[in-house]
Amino acid sequence: MKILIIGAQGMLGRDLVTRLPTLSDPSFPCIEVIAANHGHVDITHGPNTTKFIGQITPDIIVNCAAFTNVDACETQISDSFAVNATGIKNVALAGKETGAKVIHISTDYVFDGTKNGPYSETDKPNPISVYGKSKLEGEREIQEISDNYVIIRTAWLYGPNKKNFVTTILNLGRQKHTVSVVTDQCGCPTYTADLSYAIWKIISLDLRGLYHVTNDGTCSRYEWARKIFELTGDHVSVLPVKTADYKRAATVPQNSSLNCTKYVTASGHKMRPWQEALEEYIRLCDYLATN
Repeated sequence: MKILIIGAQGMLGRDLVTRLPTLSDPSFPCIEVIAANHGHVDITHGPNTTKFIGQITPDIIVNCAAFTNVDACETQISDSFAVNATGIKNVALAGKETGAKVIHISTDYVFDGTKNGPYSETDKPNPISVYGKSKLEGEREIQEISDNYVIIRTAWLYGPNKKNFVTTILNLGRQKHTVSVVTDQCGCPTYTADLSYAIWKIISLDLRGLYHVTNDGTCSRYEWARKIFELTGDHVSVLPVKTADYKRAATVPQNSSLNCTKYVTASGHKMRPWQEALEEYIRLCDYLATN
C-alpha cells in the first residue's frame, strides 16, 4: 500500500512518516510512505497537484498541509482559503482522478464554541474565525467531489516535531516562573503519536466519512498548563485569566471539545486520556533535552 503524506514537514506529518511504516503487520499489505512538502507540491496550484499525485499514484493521500496560524489568517484571508480550501479541492480532485482515498485533517474550530458539551459530527458547524471558515470550506470541497474520503476533526495538537502549546508554556514558565493562561477555553489536547495510530486504524479498517478524533477527556487551557508543570515538577505559578483579557486577532471558540463516540464505535479503539498522553510526551521532552 502506497501512502502519500502531504504536509510531511508539519507536526503531525512528521509523526505519520515515522510511525506508519512501523504499524503494518502480516495481515496487512506492506506500507510504502512517500513524504511530500511544499517544495514537492504546491496544493494551491491545481495542475501542479494533479501532475504530482498522478506520477505517484498513491492508494491513500493523507493531507496534513494547512495554514494553521489562526491569528495570521485574520489578515491573510486569501492565503488562508487558498491553502485550507482551494488546496484541499485540488487534492480531492487529483485523488479522485487517480482512485486514491483522501484523508484530510480538519479542526475543532469549525464550531462556534457555544454548545454546553462536546460537539458530535452531527452538530452544525458555525466557525467564528477566518481559519475555521477556511477549514470548513475545505471539508465541503472534499464532500462535494468524492465519497472516497475521511475527514478527521481533531484539536489542540502537540508533538515532538514542532513548537506547540506544551513547549511554549514550558519555556515561558522556566524563563519567568509565572504564566497567565485562559480558564474559559475548553478542548481536547491531542498527542500526535496517538492521532497517528488512530489514522492507521482508519486506514487499516477502510473507514470513510467524518470522524472526531482526539485524546479522551476535556480541560481548559489553564488546567492543561497546571498539569504540564505538575508533571515536570517545575515550580511555576499559573495565573488564571479570561479570554477577553488576552488580546489576539482571531476570535476562538470557548468550548471546542469533541465527542469521539463515532470513531470509537467504528474502529473499536478508544484514545487514551489526555493526561496519560501528556505524561508520555513530557518524559520524551525531558529525554530529548538531556540527550
